[in-house]
Amino acid sequence: MLDELAVLVAERDIRNVLFRYAKGVDRLDWALVRSCFHVDAVLTYGGPTSPEQFIAGASGGLAAYRFTQHSVSNILIEVDGAAARCESYCQARHRSPGQNGTVDTDFLWGGRYVDRFELREGAWRIAERVCVHEWTKLETVDAVWPAAASFTQGRRDRDDVSYR
Repeated sequence: MLDELAVLVAERDIRNVLFRYAKGVDRLDWALVRSCFHVDAVLTYGGPTSPEQFIAGASGGLAAYRFTQHSVSNILIEVDGAAARCESYCQARHRSPGQNGTVDTDFLWGGRYVDRFELREGAWRIAERVCVHEWTKLETVDAVWPAAASFTQGRRDRDDVSYR
């Protein structure tokens, strides 16, 4: 049985894996995404897949969007020695460029990640993930905020300001 401090550190490390995953998919940083999973992890995104198969599919699919933004919340972690169960909510926005003069479209997705983490060689990583779908919504982007251009713009690569 872990003491209270060890449990708190494990929970922090597990939350950071979830946040690195969200950053990795949004910045198209596949090395960062890969670092969130054990090599032999079993993932279920619709059907069963491996981290490498997931990355191969996601890297092409997510690159088609102008941007994506994944937000992870309601993170519930139960640590049991060198293993942990974790359920977290995810909401994601994916902006598709308009075609032939049409406006952009936002694809919104809501779901949960039901994960089993394992501590191996001093690092918590996902050993098993089931991506649970809850809802989706499509919205046309009829207007954008005019002042947005005056802000530092996010990038979908390692040139993003967060990598400085």
